[in-house]
Amino acid sequence: MSKKVIFVGPSGAGKTTLRKIFFEGENSSKLLEYALEPTFGEESLILRLPRLNEDIGIFDLAGQENNRWLETEDKSIFYDTEIILIVIDANANLNFILSFIRKIIEIRDLLTPSSFIFVLIHKIDLISQKSIRDIRAGIKEAYPKVNLIKFMFTSLKKQYMTQTFSYFIEIMKKCLEDVIPEDNLMFNIIDESVKIINLIDTEVTISKKKIQEKLDRPEKLVDYLIKNLINKEHIAQKKVKNQEILSLTKKGKEYFKDILKTFSSNYLGGSETRSIIKEAFFDKKIPSFIGAFIADKNGKTLLSIELFENALTKFIVNNTLKDGNIESVDLALIPMFISALEKFSLELNIQDLKGFSLKGTNLKMNIFSYETYTVTFFMNPDINLKPIQTKVFNYFKNIFEDYKEEFETVLNTGLLHPISPLIEQGRKWLEDLNKSYEEMIINLEIYDTEHAKILYTKMDELYERVNVEFSMTLEKIKKLKVDLMKSIVESDFEEIKKIVKITRDLSTKYTI
Repeated sequence: MSKKVIFVGPSGAGKTTLRKIFFEGENSSKLLEYALEPTFGEESLILRLPRLNEDIGIFDLAGQENNRWLETEDKSIFYDTEIILIVIDANANLNFILSFIRKIIEIRDLLTPSSFIFVLIHKIDLISQKSIRDIRAGIKEAYPKVNLIKFMFTSLKKQYMTQTFSYFIEIMKKCLEDVIPEDNLMFNIIDESVKIINLIDTEVTISKKKIQEKLDRPEKLVDYLIKNLINKEHIAQKKVKNQEILSLTKKGKEYFKDILKTFSSNYLGGSETRSIIKEAFFDKKIPSFIGAFIADKNGKTLLSIELFENALTKFIVNNTLKDGNIESVDLALIPMFISALEKFSLELNIQDLKGFSLKGTNLKMNIFSYETYTVTFFMNPDINLKPIQTKVFNYFKNIFEDYKEEFETVLNTGLLHPISPLIEQGRKWLEDLNKSYEEMIINLEIYDTEHAKILYTKMDELYERVNVEFSMTLEKIKKLKVDLMKSIVESDFEEIKKIVKITRDLSTKYTI
């Protein structure tokens, strides 16, 4: 077994139901209709991801035996756990919720300090929005600075099902983050390097051992990053009482202050706990393609192309609350931050940022790097960009060629009006791009994770159509659901394509 995930929580909170739906492909409506028998002891299963050559062990701990898991020697079951999933009924008393979470954190810190905790405040369909806000506020007050923890508000009711499924995709990816061959691996290296600089800047001097503890990253990776930063003269190292003590050099201080600190301070401040105060669900449909910034290599925005007026402002939202208010985002900082990362990547002798992407809750950004300009392209986080990536790259490439003189005038004078006609032209292009992408989806030419998640919920409807006597078919649908979840985690669009075809054939066969 390569990875280990543990479900823990009070009896009746919904742990086993969540496990069966998202890891065993059971029908959600059936499980909600008929209460499951309580779990005794612990139940486990192995989830295999062949494409990633990874196994995930899922352990479901009986809630009525929590005293055993949390107070006796049997707490050793938490050893070597990657993910701890706390599932608590949203109807529970807030003090109980907080104390239970506190106990799990204590066990995590004692036995498996690198484990990431996801807290699922479950069955939110049974409580009011005010109650959700009260729980969120209580969590924020009780756990303002806890590392390696994230809070999610979940339900298996139809209106929440797709979002809850998305959370489990996120949980699986978190479990596999050290092995998934993501396109943004280079950004992770930059990100970790910036975190090291940030730690040293905050502490003034700090030991290598303490950096490793705070980052909670493999020793070899920390050593590699520190060695790179020393070679680039960003940090200095000396031995004090048999400890390797690190400090920023003059160059490192200037670089951090001038380029990195301004753009990454919010990001570096322990972003896991910021999700505590995010809205549980979005009530807005995010378009496939939203807009783009064209900037020079210093990060100065020259042109903003949007699907509609203020589209980027609408969808690029920092949901962090300050004193009860939403903190706005300065969009001009985004190209500047990308420029800073690009420069920092060159400092570390890492390849340039061409084609790399950043993915968040609301959006995904893909960076297209040209000789003189950088394009930051914004889209729905579930979009499968690969089939049309060349098309997007060439669109901006042609713009820079066709309007070469106009862009040079902008660079030389600072006046932006020579390229202002491109705003309306770009809006029309975005509209056409969205339409063509949707047509490709409709015609089953391409697949993305948004539609795969919707397909997952549709499989429950298909399950209902199949007569119980066809047990083999029902088992096939259950397996399809599990395979679909794996395919989304692995971004295996060829496998999604096969599952779509099988599901379509079954849907036709069992149409009422």
